Amino acid sequence: MHYREKPGDTGLVRLFGPAVKNENLTLGGVRKRAGKALDRFVRYVRSELDARDVTLPPAIDLVSCPNCELTLGAPHPQQDVIEDWMRGNVKLAKRFKEVEVFYELIRAAEQPDEGLPDQICFHVGLTSAGPVAYFAAHLCEST
Repeated sequence: MHYREKPGDTGLVRLFGPAVKNENLTLGGVRKRAGKALDRFVRYVRSELDARDVTLPPAIDLVSCPNCELTLGAPHPQQDVIEDWMRGNVKLAKRFKEVEVFYELIRAAEQPDEGLPDQICFHVGLTSAGPVAYFAAHLCEST
């Protein structure tokens, strides 16, 4: 069987070299793992927030700021409860970072010649219709 390059593979080849050409790593595989990581993360967050009687809607926007601190990207009626839970929560930060790394890999593979501007941050939006992971501008407050 001979390797046939797929869209996005060029970026993966740049990042990982021969593993892509040996079909050990594909963009489709990274996307699948990113989706699974996002699902695991959302199940964890929803169970923790349910235990604290935090409701959806309205949506909750979790953002990774450059100092590796998670913050809320938009106000929420139960913001104090959410922020208390987030503060110093290593398990939350670790699980969020896992999702973020997968989506950064996808972005780097899809846009290999474009860097990520400093004001662009990774977001996970928790909505009543399901999660959404995306990159968008966000002004993080310095602490």
